[in-house]
Amino acid sequence: MSFPSSASQSSSSQGQTIALSDFLAQNDDLNFLWDDDNREESASWLGPVEAARLDRTKHKVFKHRSKEYLRPPSPFVQQGLELGESGSTVVYRATPPEGYPYRRPLAVKIIVCKEYARPPGPDSKARMDALKEVKTMSMLRHPHIVVYVASFEEYCLQNREISRKIKSKSKTHGKDQNQVAGFGKADQRIKKHILGIAMYPPAQCNLHGFMDEIFQKPNSAEWIIQQMHNFFGCLSQAVAYLHRQGIQIRHKDIKPDNIVIDDFGVPVLTDFGLSKHFEFGQHSEGPTPKTLKYADPEAVHESRRDERSDVFSLGCVFLEMATVLLGRPAMFAEEQLAASSADDHQSLSSRSSDFMYSESLHNLDAYLTTLTIIAQDLVAQKTVTRDPQAVLAILPHIRRMMDESVARRPQAYQLYPWFRHLSDVYVFPGPCKNCERERRTGKAIPSRSGSRSRSGSTSASANGSPTLNRVGTSNGGGVGASSSQRLARRPTMARIASSPTFPHSQP
Repeated sequence: MSFPSSASQSSSSQGQTIALSDFLAQNDDLNFLWDDDNREESASWLGPVEAARLDRTKHKVFKHRSKEYLRPPSPFVQQGLELGESGSTVVYRATPPEGYPYRRPLAVKIIVCKEYARPPGPDSKARMDALKEVKTMSMLRHPHIVVYVASFEEYCLQNREISRKIKSKSKTHGKDQNQVAGFGKADQRIKKHILGIAMYPPAQCNLHGFMDEIFQKPNSAEWIIQQMHNFFGCLSQAVAYLHRQGIQIRHKDIKPDNIVIDDFGVPVLTDFGLSKHFEFGQHSEGPTPKTLKYADPEAVHESRRDERSDVFSLGCVFLEMATVLLGRPAMFAEEQLAASSADDHQSLSSRSSDFMYSESLHNLDAYLTTLTIIAQDLVAQKTVTRDPQAVLAILPHIRRMMDESVARRPQAYQLYPWFRHLSDVYVFPGPCKNCERERRTGKAIPSRSGSRSRSGSTSASANGSPTLNRVGTSNGGGVGASSSQRLARRPTMARIASSPTFPHSQP
């Protein structure tokens, strides 16, 4: 492989984790290029790649070399435990070794291509679907959406002997007889086919684990509360970007597990395996893959739906975030809504064993009332440092996002003005500078000249804060608190990831 490098960017600086906004502004992803060594050249394998309009310098199909087992090619060397695993997919952190010009830590997602109808192959539907995911990701450039860096494919063959009958005629007692003559020649089939996607950033924590940390370690989690006030606006901008004219992509699987938190405390939307490009039509019908808990009613009932399905799912996520900000675990929302549904025997008989927000919408107003009472109790407790009034103000907006009627739900571009003022609750971290710039200019990525310098011991995040695994500041730490005092109050992402109860999950 080849890696173009500039004199201004050393191998050591590339080995650092930088803010996603800086990564995009510097076009750092363009520095990784595959070479032509051991590249598959057959039309059967390259045809689908060309059909997906993937760049050959960024996507490589490795030529089969009679290997029995497949291993990700260098420089994708796994570091530590898997960041996530689900079915036929695994995600791990990869840090290229010394000697490679490109040394930025990446997340590598390995997909085992499977197809039930027949063994996978170069023209299988499983492969076509996987390449669509790669193409979808390669189009996206937003400071709150995971960035595609490169991709590859590898496969191995299995020899098998196919017995066959070789018919020959001979005269025996005046009759023709069929004779079987041994085995036919050996046949080869694909034993395994994998597709890998290298992405940035290699986050160690998802939103689910981020919210759980508040209740697992309440004495050291105040900074998480402060960061989460920004998440509403940041995620609103990310989804609005997906739905924007010229991008027009529905995510179709927005949930806390598909929102990762990078080393700078910034939320990043990931996992586009279920995405659907709707350039040639916004609506879809019929059965499609989905996560039922956060799926919109029209998707659950397999009826006509559009991009506002994403708005519903995001509203479910926001409801859980608001619940956490009011001092209850995210599961409290599910428990309250499910308990109310169980009181309705007709609803109970129709409910599946798995909880779905779409089946509890008739109890949503009652639950929002419960949250209002909780918030009012917090206001009465003058010793509480949180600001429940700010959360109360967004509950009506979340209600609109989760409306059963598609027509009454807002469009994604309407969301950011509703939630951006949550960043004013705390001095730190303050408004997300990227989101505010996008609001003013309509551009998601700043110009290269406007990127922040990374010199010194700290790196600037998208909202101006230092990395969470280095020196941090916290409103809860006090104005006069020293750096060491503030750092002691803030758990590092590594400490979160090392927690035995932390669910390691990634795109």
